Amino acid sequence: MKKLIFLQIVIIGVLAACTFAGKKPDKEVLKAYELRMNGKVDEAKTLLETILAEDSTNAMAHYEMARLKHYMLTGGGGTKIDDILTSVNKAIKYDPKNVTYAYYKAIASFLNAFMSMQTGQGDVKTNIAQTCADFEKVLSLKPDYYEASLYLVEIYGMLPQDMGGDSVKAAAYADKLGKMDSYFGAKAKAALAPESADMVKFWKDLLVSDGKNPELLMEAGRACLYADDLINAENYFNEAIKSDPSKDILILDLARYHMYKVMENKDLAATELPVAKTNIEKYMAITPLPVVPMKAYAMGLLMRCEMFIGNQAEAEKLMEEAKTLDPYFSRASGVPTLLLFDPPDQISHHFFSFFRPF
Repeated sequence: MKKLIFLQIVIIGVLAACTFAGKKPDKEVLKAYELRMNGKVDEAKTLLETILAEDSTNAMAHYEMARLKHYMLTGGGGTKIDDILTSVNKAIKYDPKNVTYAYYKAIASFLNAFMSMQTGQGDVKTNIAQTCADFEKVLSLKPDYYEASLYLVEIYGMLPQDMGGDSVKAAAYADKLGKMDSYFGAKAKAALAPESADMVKFWKDLLVSDGKNPELLMEAGRACLYADDLINAENYFNEAIKSDPSKDILILDLARYHMYKVMENKDLAATELPVAKTNIEKYMAITPLPVVPMKAYAMGLLMRCEMFIGNQAEAEKLMEEAKTLDPYFSRASGVPTLLLFDPPDQISHHFFSFFRPF
């Protein structure tokens, strides 16, 4: 699979998490979150604006507003990365010790830097330096926030030096992470592996001593996708989902794999898109969580398949159904990061890569 195609797609797949530093959860902010989870994004935004008009120091409301703005961005809602950064910076201003707001800020900074890379606008190296400083701030608040360490491994290890890459720092963070957690240590080692490395074997070897581990099964399956070994990828994914039903989102990785094959070669549409549709429909049938945003997103993927095949009427029908569920459902091909959907009163440990599609 061609990485350049993937880099364009994963750009929007970003953001969020939360722990509410010693205060009782704000019920009105949670209500706004629930409205967004039910496809009522405009109502959620209005409620957050009301909350902030009454108390401009409500950190949790600023945090949820930042995530709402990002969600609107994925759905073509007209917001900008600067809007997101403004809100998350206010969340940090009013709750500076909240590690999840710090983590969110780091990811938002990374998104800003990544967009600079893609558009050729802005000082990429300066933006990456800010991103790394933000992730290091997260680790100063919570040294065992493994996801933050892994982002630093990927940034320093996968970017060229003129964009802020630093192989020595990458290796140092990877070594430290490996001593703290075996799975994240393996993820760090995999991120720094040369392209010629046999990553299927790498993850299979780890499964020998922990064969039911859903994280390792997921990684083995994804390695198989990169190797175009679809049968084994599906087998590993099925085992991962059996061990941890919340991994059902992997079904969409299978669907997207077939869709990306068509993006690379349109002549494959007749064989690849029906399989993609089957996997999307399978995912929708299991009532994925959060139901409304992810069901609407899946409908959007189906719409893309129908449109490409030439079923214009069916595509338009699916689009209207998706917009009825959630007008701001993600239009990106990449699966929306589940960081966007965690309740705003809990810390999140979802990780996604800016550099990889799966």
